[in-house]
Amino acid sequence: MKTKTAFHNTGYALGCGSLLAALVYFFASNWGALDRWQKLTPLVMLVIALYGLYVYLASRPHRQFLSRLSLLSVNVTFGVSLAVVGQTYNSHADSYVLFLIWFVATIAFAIAVRWQPFYVLAYVLGHLAYWLAFFPTIGSRDYADGIVILIVSALALLNGIIYVLSSSKRLPSPVIAFLSYTVGMGIVILLSNSLAFEAYYVWFNIVFIGATVFLIRRFIRSVNQLYLLWTGLLVSIFLVMKYVELLFHFEAAEAFFVTGLIFVGLFIWGGARWIQYVRSLAAPEDAGDKVERSGINARDMIIRALTVTVIAVGTLIGTVTLIGFILLVTEFDHPEYVLSGIGLMATLSMTAARKLNSVVRYTLLAIGLCIGVGTALVADQAGLLPIYIAATAIAFYSGKSFAERALWFAGTIVIAGLSLGQQLEDVKLTLTILTVAMPVLAWLHRFIRNPELGRALKMCGYYAFLLIFFALTFAGEHYAYDGLYALTLIACIALAHRADESAAYRFTLVLSGLFVAWKYYDTAWKLLHKSWSLALIGFVLIAVTYIAERRTIKAERAEKPAAGRSRLRFLGITAVVVAQLLVLSVQIGRSETILASGQTIYLELLPLDPRSLLQGDYVELRYTVSAPPASFTQNEPHIGRKLPVVIARTPSGVYEFKRLYEDGTTLQPGEAVLNGKWNGYRIEYGIESFFVPEGTGIETQRKAKYAEIRLASSGNALIVALHETAP
Repeated sequence: MKTKTAFHNTGYALGCGSLLAALVYFFASNWGALDRWQKLTPLVMLVIALYGLYVYLASRPHRQFLSRLSLLSVNVTFGVSLAVVGQTYNSHADSYVLFLIWFVATIAFAIAVRWQPFYVLAYVLGHLAYWLAFFPTIGSRDYADGIVILIVSALALLNGIIYVLSSSKRLPSPVIAFLSYTVGMGIVILLSNSLAFEAYYVWFNIVFIGATVFLIRRFIRSVNQLYLLWTGLLVSIFLVMKYVELLFHFEAAEAFFVTGLIFVGLFIWGGARWIQYVRSLAAPEDAGDKVERSGINARDMIIRALTVTVIAVGTLIGTVTLIGFILLVTEFDHPEYVLSGIGLMATLSMTAARKLNSVVRYTLLAIGLCIGVGTALVADQAGLLPIYIAATAIAFYSGKSFAERALWFAGTIVIAGLSLGQQLEDVKLTLTILTVAMPVLAWLHRFIRNPELGRALKMCGYYAFLLIFFALTFAGEHYAYDGLYALTLIACIALAHRADESAAYRFTLVLSGLFVAWKYYDTAWKLLHKSWSLALIGFVLIAVTYIAERRTIKAERAEKPAAGRSRLRFLGITAVVVAQLLVLSVQIGRSETILASGQTIYLELLPLDPRSLLQGDYVELRYTVSAPPASFTQNEPHIGRKLPVVIARTPSGVYEFKRLYEDGTTLQPGEAVLNGKWNGYRIEYGIESFFVPEGTGIETQRKAKYAEIRLASSGNALIVALHETAP
């Protein structure tokens, strides 16, 4: 019953997500057939309706998931509404303020509901607000390297604080703890790159090494396998980056390749020993256990990820270093024979060395395969390819886990594909043959007595079939392939669900989402068409899920009945929704006041054509009044300082820069005050963007020469229209 409940929740979540995506697409298209009230009124009503749905579902038994999902939809709709208000009144496209307001509302919901999706959404929105505050998409702000380092370092420090709070249970979200730890350490790794940050990289190398040593000791004391393994993964990334840096600094000299061979050996040995050590620990309950109880075996996933990473990274740098050593350090007359011999020797010896540590064995085997197969393809030694195919097949047979077997199954298919492609010289035909062959391989599991080996062959054939078929839809370049693949995915989802194959079901579901998302952007459809189709998909998913749920045999559900609703929590949620509606009302009212009573002025402009993250296509504007006066070169104001600018009407009806406004001065007839801010290069007035229907930006850029502005007595302005000629 638990599986069926998860299936129903997944259906509802996917349907709701499709409807919300349709909403975003619809308003991002900026459909010209709707006026501003026809855009804004339905959004406000939708926020109220979704809140009402939450109130209803929260009082119903067994509807805790749907009530939370409806509240999450309220919050997402609020974010879309903020974007649409800015789009409708053509003001502050992609502003960090939008994300900051949305972030505050999401944090309030997270505190009230304590549901992980709210925490994750708040984390993402907070990072977007922070980043866009310093690096907005409107205009450009160039910072010195030191300032950029300071901004990014502060973000890493902020993630460190979030990690401390969440890992100490003050912030009840193990997911946020994991994200903040990963992002914080990732930023430090990025800043330690000597090729990009020559003046500061040493300090960040020291910070990363020091933090890693401190945290590893902490994780060992708490026996936290999840973070120990993940730290090993981050250290692997760090070491690979150091290897690349050394490659550029040494300019591929002989000393580099000699040192590189030692580095590769230590990396493979250290990775194998680290995995073996962490797996030997008996872990108490930690964040990883909580994730496991939710249905995800986090430790096993990280062990597999780290194992694959060590093998992949060791193979990559080992292959490059060994080939470079043979070609540049030694002086063989025919290095291709030497490389081929090394490839064969490593492949055959590691295939036979079954008692060797699996990480070391498989890394050396992969290095031998890469060198041997690469040499065979380049040096016309195709006759050796069957040997390498047999070696990977034997490695698959002798594998100790599904992850190892999956790795060698993939290697077998890749080598076979390369061999087949070299002979046929037709990518489409090669992929077709492999696509047809995979179900046959999966079917052969029926004749294998070893159950683990048989299941590995079955699942690897299944996964490979879907992935190769996915690649074929791109090589085929025909809608018939897309349609056939879509039908195949639907059938596979149904079969996996019926057979209770949870791993295959999740894999196919994720692949289906990737396929739909990729093909959406691979077609010529506009956002409006995508909106309609996504809405249809959403309604169908919800309807099918509801029917399936109704037909489920009545029994005690795995989910506990909803507890009595806390009055204080309910009042808090209600207060947040009311605050959201007030924010929207204030924004709309303020803009409508300016449009109704503001002074009409015209400014000359220079348009560009970018795209907003949330709000669709818009024309980015540059005004002649944005150019700083000559006096700024002597007394330049601080960046971000408010600058009231006096603009004056010219005989043509267009306003031009006159002077900076000073308190107490009197405006002359035909003059007005326009509020701006100095950004270091020019004055920005908050009217640097004008939203247009999708696909019309280029035409607007070509024709528009003047902007019609409504100017309030306070100096704030809104764009009304763009014109080809002066008034």
